[in-house]
Amino acid sequence: MHRRRVLAIAVTLLSGCSNLPRATGPRTPPTPSEPTAAPQRSLRVTSLDVEEADDGHLRVLATVQNPTNAQRTRTLRIRVRAGETRTEQQQQVTVAANTEQEVAFDFADVAYDDFSGNGSLNTNWVS
Repeated sequence: MHRRRVLAIAVTLLSGCSNLPRATGPRTPPTPSEPTAAPQRSLRVTSLDVEEADDGHLRVLATVQNPTNAQRTRTLRIRVRAGETRTEQQQQVTVAANTEQEVAFDFADVAYDDFSGNGSLNTNWVS
């Protein structure tokens, strides 16, 4: 019984002698300031449409938006898969400030009928 008391007193006395890190800084949290807006991407694809070109091949129409206050240029890549056929195209796109532009990609090696049954699209920006 005396051992427990001695141990409790020793722990209490020695607790201030440790090198454990202690809380630093103000006791009250800082007041919130104005929230910072997330950075906007320079260009973004807002819609993708597919259509059949005059000779029956696949045409992809991409609408690209520039929400910034300056003209932007980037390279857009579209990948197409239709059955066993896989292909891609890249195009440099320049869009004026605060506008949008439609860009056409003609895939002459992909028939629209092949794509419309079981095809897929993938877009991304090249560095």
